[in-house]
Amino acid sequence: MTVKNIIFDLGGVILDLDFERMTHQFHKLGISEFEDYFTLKKQADFFEALELGLITPEEFCDRLRKEAKVDVENEAIEEAWNLILKDFSSERMNYLERISEKYNIFLFSNTNSIHAKCFEKRCLEQTGRTLDSYFDQVFYSHDLHLRKPDEEAFAEVLGRSGLQAVETLFIDDNAANIAGAHKAGLQTIHLQKPQTLLELEI
Repeated sequence: MTVKNIIFDLGGVILDLDFERMTHQFHKLGISEFEDYFTLKKQADFFEALELGLITPEEFCDRLRKEAKVDVENEAIEEAWNLILKDFSSERMNYLERISEKYNIFLFSNTNSIHAKCFEKRCLEQTGRTLDSYFDQVFYSHDLHLRKPDEEAFAEVLGRSGLQAVETLFIDDNAANIAGAHKAGLQTIHLQKPQTLLELEI
């Protein structure tokens, strides 16, 4: 089936992530067991709740303080949490501009309001454009109250954007998310390091 639409993941596809830098800062804040709460493979329930938009950033910070038994300001927690986000690549953003001339392109990210505020501000500062201006539509898990790899999350994105799954390609670096998209009927590309977005042939 011909591809007419492409849905991109953000972290690990368009925007590189730095888990080590973030984790190191949490250790410096006295949260030495941070990996017990958050890794690539698993997250504590309050991290998932933040990603689903079920708790506020303030409630998230309160819960982390309580769990880790530390006295750290909200601002310091948010700054450490945002260190996972690296800078936007002009080459990748130019790639999105070029590919949008041929396809309808969308963004679907498992993210949270703390990160979204940070990367949206950074995109404007670094590219001179808002992140959503690169796409036909943008979808965040904390707004949808749904997250990948749930089939329902993909169905919601397809429904809101009026897309047919069989005509839509989904690109993500997470194997579980690719499996979820496949179940929802989308075509998929699993982007795996060292491959980058710029090397894809679509």
